[in-house]
Amino acid sequence: MNAIISIIIYVIASLAFIIIGPIVLLITFINPSNSSTYIIPFCKFMIIVFGCKLKVYGDFPKNETFVIMANHVSFLDVFAIPSVFGYGKKFSAIAAAKNFKIPIYAQILRKMKVVSIDRSNRKQAIKGIHQAERILKEENYNIVILPEGTRTLTGGIGQLKKGGFHLAINTRSRILPIVTKGLFDIKPRNRWYIIPGTIDIYIGNPIETNGKTVDELLETVTKTFNNN
Repeated sequence: MNAIISIIIYVIASLAFIIIGPIVLLITFINPSNSSTYIIPFCKFMIIVFGCKLKVYGDFPKNETFVIMANHVSFLDVFAIPSVFGYGKKFSAIAAAKNFKIPIYAQILRKMKVVSIDRSNRKQAIKGIHQAERILKEENYNIVILPEGTRTLTGGIGQLKKGGFHLAINTRSRILPIVTKGLFDIKPRNRWYIIPGTIDIYIGNPIETNGKTVDELLETVTKTFNNN
């Protein structure tokens, strides 16, 4: 039964993405300064299409830009995490280079100023971090990063990469931790079918970065991820 339901969900979600995605992209091209007004509802809609619902705990702080760090559980993270952002908030992200090979999705990422990172290429990765610093500091975008770098295979928190912490320190930005629960049961990396359910999202308290080392911040964020 799970297989049949999943096939139906994938077909509907694919059609929704193919039909609505280009419309969102077109509107974003026309009015990029208000892209969150269109992207956030689209993300919420896609979560519904995948048969899931959201429960959000905490509020997204106003009048400040952050390095937003979230745990990486499922491909549905890309829809679940932006769903909790406030309307009018400009946000971008650091994403793996492979995401820029997906038709339509890649164009949306580029229009949203998402930074491509190839972790196998150290020079390119450093260049990407510097690009993200400029977008955050000069253009006042929140930058989303999934510091584990890849989806968990166990449901637990993996080793966090240091790039995002350098980004936060270099731009003197606070880190806003966001933790999702339930996605591992809904759609883990190592299972093809979906079991629709509830995604709990916890918006944590901002973490100060002034005077902190990368290792200190890495430890703090790891504990925050594990304690929610």
